[in-house]
Amino acid sequence: MENASMQSPNDQNRKSKALLYTIIGVLLALNAGLFYFWQKRADHDIKTTAQNESLKKDTAALNRALEQAEYLITKYKRDSAALNDNNKDLSKEVMNKKNELVKLYAQLKNDKNASSAQIKQLQEKIKELMDQLANLEKQNTELKEVNAKLESENVEVIKRNKELASDRQKYKNIAQRLQATGLKVEALKKKWLSGKTGTTSKAKDVEAIRVSFSLAENKVAEAGEKIVYVKITGPEGVTLTNPGKEGGTFEYENNESKYTYKMSVLYEQDAKAAEVTKWSPNRDLKKGKYSIELYCEGFKIGEQVLDLK
Repeated sequence: MENASMQSPNDQNRKSKALLYTIIGVLLALNAGLFYFWQKRADHDIKTTAQNESLKKDTAALNRALEQAEYLITKYKRDSAALNDNNKDLSKEVMNKKNELVKLYAQLKNDKNASSAQIKQLQEKIKELMDQLANLEKQNTELKEVNAKLESENVEVIKRNKELASDRQKYKNIAQRLQATGLKVEALKKKWLSGKTGTTSKAKDVEAIRVSFSLAENKVAEAGEKIVYVKITGPEGVTLTNPGKEGGTFEYENNESKYTYKMSVLYEQDAKAAEVTKWSPNRDLKKGKYSIELYCEGFKIGEQVLDLK
């Protein structure tokens, strides 16, 4: 007992060190174990994060591919309708590409866990159809250009036909144009003593202007009643009329022209003498030259000048 209680300081130090080393060893073992489990959990978390990121990318890629596929299917229907309207049949190759894309699109739209390989396959189908649709669009553009050219040519042909028809009508109208022959214009003066009517060249003595003529033969002209407009223009360039009694306007060279009086002639394509007419002004005439013009169916058919002193 005395020996046990009387241990030397060196023995006690050795025992303390041994205990310390044992504690340190246990702590190191615990730390090693904890580090191992921490590292394993970290690797698992990294792997899970990577898988999640990959899944997100695949999902995003799938959604983009599905949206693009849906757009292309709609575009196909629109372009198909346009080509059909232009009477051009779609090739079987284009329709097959569309059918393959529609089938894969429907499958992957309902499968949110599509693999990268399936997404890649959808993207390839999209590219194939895009190439086909680009070709269709090119064909459609070419057809539109051809149609536009044909339409332009058709418009030009219609325009030309109208011009030819107008020319034919113009030539026909010219061929049917009537001509006044033997046109004679006289200024009349009444002889009060004898009661007979004579002619005069003095403006102040004019009581009436007498007009006589015949319509020449024209076998092309249409037979029937012809209206002849007589236009008497005074020295001042004004058409003479008796207001309230006669006069009016007629069409000549796409314009409205005034006439002094009009008369009717029954024409049968043969030479026809018109009834002699007299026009009496309601006021004294002035000195100068008077132009007497005859018009019928849009043409001037005769003209003569009367010079009054």
